[in-house]
Formats: sequence, structure tokens, C-alpha cells
Amino acid sequence: MKNAAIYCRVSTDNQESEGTSLQTQLEACLDYVVRKEYQVAYRFSESYSGLTIDRPRLNELMDLIRAGEVDILVVYCLDRLSRNATHGVILRDELDKYHVVLESVTEDIDKTPLGEAITYLRGTFSQIEVEKIKERTMRGKRARLKEGRLPQGTGVGIYGYDWDEEAKRRVINEPEAVVVSRIFTMVVDGFSCFRIARELNREGILTKTGKPWHPLTIRRMVMNPAYYGNTIFNQTRRIGTKTEKRPESEWVTLPDVTPPIIDRELFDRAQEALKQRRSVPGKALVEYLLRGHAYCPVCCSRITGTMLNGKYRYYRCAGTKPTSARKAICCEAYIKADWLEQLVWDAVSEAIKNPEVMIAALKEQIEDQKGSLVKETELDIEVKKLGRKIKAYDGQQKRLVKLFRLGVINENAILDELNQVKVDRNTDQERLAELEKSRKTLAGLQQAEIKLNDFCEAIRQQIDCSSYETKRLALDALDVKVYATRGSVNIQGIIPVDLVTIAQTSA
Repeated sequence: MKNAAIYCRVSTDNQESEGTSLQTQLEACLDYVVRKEYQVAYRFSESYSGLTIDRPRLNELMDLIRAGEVDILVVYCLDRLSRNATHGVILRDELDKYHVVLESVTEDIDKTPLGEAITYLRGTFSQIEVEKIKERTMRGKRARLKEGRLPQGTGVGIYGYDWDEEAKRRVINEPEAVVVSRIFTMVVDGFSCFRIARELNREGILTKTGKPWHPLTIRRMVMNPAYYGNTIFNQTRRIGTKTEKRPESEWVTLPDVTPPIIDRELFDRAQEALKQRRSVPGKALVEYLLRGHAYCPVCCSRITGTMLNGKYRYYRCAGTKPTSARKAICCEAYIKADWLEQLVWDAVSEAIKNPEVMIAALKEQIEDQKGSLVKETELDIEVKKLGRKIKAYDGQQKRLVKLFRLGVINENAILDELNQVKVDRNTDQERLAELEKSRKTLAGLQQAEIKLNDFCEAIRQQIDCSSYETKRLALDALDVKVYATRGSVNIQGIIPVDLVTIAQTSA
């Protein structure tokens, strides 16, 4: 029996308008597979734009195909596989390469040259239609903005409101609005976002998505002007998979879209309270030498300084403390700060007093690396050359597609050429990444010996009476990392192993 993989996709932007939900596609594909008497080996479903070929679930599917795990690929219709004509050709070529048969529930797939050409044209028209849909959508959004209405209701909305689809306005959700008012009041009263989240979670109050509260969620809520009735649209835009903030000149303020839950005075007082909590007046009252350098070897959390009874300094794994959304994940005991800091500083001091040992080891590393790397000038030249070559591949693809549309080259020729362009691009990109890494490594190694020697020489004279700031500088320069429990300490960094102190002494 042949192994079949099912792939279903909807667009993140226009899922409803397409009328083919993931569940509908899956059910149709399963019925098709049963009729054909195939064996369903894999199922893949995702919400992702069909205009990109880099999709998480599609990548997993293609890995299985290349591994020979799939005989037949079943889709609801061809544009579920791709809405980009060139991408469609590349994917079809990849399937043919690994002898995988592509079948569609709603369309017949003709494998003749004429059929392949028709399929390509369908992909082109599908791509054009997507662009038309985008243009119509943007036109509709602009029209609704002129009418003073919010163009769209995305996701589950913000806490405290429900979405009125017909009026394109938010309406107050009374039970949630009570929680919103309480959050703002608690902030003004001096409660931290962490404490508010922990209190709400303790009471079993969930967020809009049914999840526990997080301090960052609380903070974002308190900073949202919509809660006093000020609705701002077009603050961000989507660039690929990332979101970036637009300039304020592009923001659009919409009156009467969001009814206020709190007044402006309470909102402003909450903002002031947040600012006061963020300000850090002066340096810390208690100094911890290993701040940012110590880790727990059990759970890999950072080890942070803490005071007991207001006068005893200790270090303790951060994993032993519950957060607003989780319980403690570690049970390691407190470590005396004076004992641990002295142990680490003794090891660092010994290393600094013997810089020739570190420099000898570093020189050996430099020579090993230089033997495997080309000269820096040659690296720069090759990096620039590869960069220009990679940029040129897009132009090659466009020219090939244009020649195909004009009938200058046939289907088989364009498939071969596009596949070769893809292989060449991947090869050059991998080589470029290797060269960039080599250039960075070479530049770092060339400076390391000088910096290390100068540093040790400067600090060696004052090693026995070093200030806290000097010691911190030494820890940073030697990239010291301390993995400590109450009975074991492992010190790592630019320090030879024979100079590292390993303690098995009770603290």
C-alpha cells in the first residue's frame, strides 16, 4: 500500500474568504485517500501565506519526501500547495525528483507538457488574484477609516471588550471590565505587575485567551490608551514574519470606536506609577560580585544575590522562586556569598598572576585557526563577490520566467534551469555563511593575545587590593562563568583548566 501525505493550508490574511477551512480540506483529503485505498502516513495543516515557499509544516513535509517516506502527496487544490507560480514549479520539480505523485481532490493534474504549462498559468493567475484581493482589502480598510470605523477585528480582541462585527466597534464586557478597573487601581496603589499577575492567577481569573496572566501582559494593558476611549489604528505593520512600529505620522486616531472603561485621570496616574517603578535611583545597596556570571548546574537558571534577615548575603538559584505563571522548578539551597565570591576570585587571581599560561594556550589556538583560514584581505574579496552573485539569482529567475511566458524555452528547460539556480544559490549562501564566520573568528583571534596580555599587566599590580569595580572588570574580560551549588563549584572562561578551582566543600 502506498504511503500518502496530506497537506492543508489556509492564508492567515483571508482564511474565511477562501471558504476552505483546514478542517474542510482535511476531511475532503481523507475521503479521497480512502477511495484511492492509500495509507495515510502523514498529515500537515498550517495557517500561512501561499506566496512564500518557506513554511514550517511544508518544510517538514519536504524533509520527509527527500527521505523517501512519501509516495503520494494529496492536496485539496493546487493553490493550497502554492499561490506563487515560480514556487509551484520548484515544488513540482522537487516532487518529480523524488518520484512523489501529486494529486488534488478538486482538480485533475495533467502531466503532459501542455498540462504542465496550463498548471503554471493557473499559478500565475492565482498569484495575480491574491494581489487583487490585497488591493481590494486595503481599499476597504481606507474606506472604513474615513467613516471613523475600525477596519478589522483581529484575534480575540483586547481584554475588557467584545467585538461588534456589524458595527465594527468594541463593546464593553462587564465582568472583564471590572478586572480592568481593578488592575489600573492596583497599579496606582503601588502594586507591581508581577504581584497583580500572581494575584489574578491565584484567584483563577484567566486572560482573554484562557491562559494565566503574565507581568508583561499586565504592563501592556495598563499602557493601552484604548481603555480610556482613545483608539489608534495603523501603529504597526507586518514585514515578513516580523512586526515593526510605524512612524506616528501614519497613525490614525478613531473616535467613538472603543467605549472607555476608566477615565483619563486614572490612566495618567497609572502611567506615572509605572515610570516610578522602573526608575532605579543610584546603584544597588548591596553588591554581588558574581551578578550575571553565576548559573545553576541543575536547572540552568541564573544564580542571583539575596539578603536573609536584612544582613546576610547569599546566592540562590532563580529557579527556586515561583513566578507569576509557574511554580518553582529547582530546590537548590542558599550559597554563602562571601565564601563563593572568595573562591571564584582566588581562581581568577591565580590566572591573572600567571598570564603566560593563558597566553600560551591562546597562541596555540590562534595558530590552529590561522592554518585553516585564508588571509583577511582574501576573505573580504570573496565575501563581496559572493554577495553580488547571490543578489543576481533573483534576476536570473525573473528572466527565466519571462522567457517561458514568451515561449522561448519549453517546460522541461525552465524546470532544469530553475532547479539549478536554486542549487547554486543554496551552495553560495552556505559558503558565504562560512566565510563570514571565518572572518569574525580571525579578527577576534588577532586581538585576543594583545588584549589579554595588556589586561593582566594592568591589573596584576593591584590584584590584592582590587576594588569591586576592578574585580567585575576582570570577570567580564576573562568571560568567567560560575556553575555553583552549595557543595560544588565549576569555574569556566579564558582560564586554563589547571588553574580552575573545583570545590567540594560545604558552604
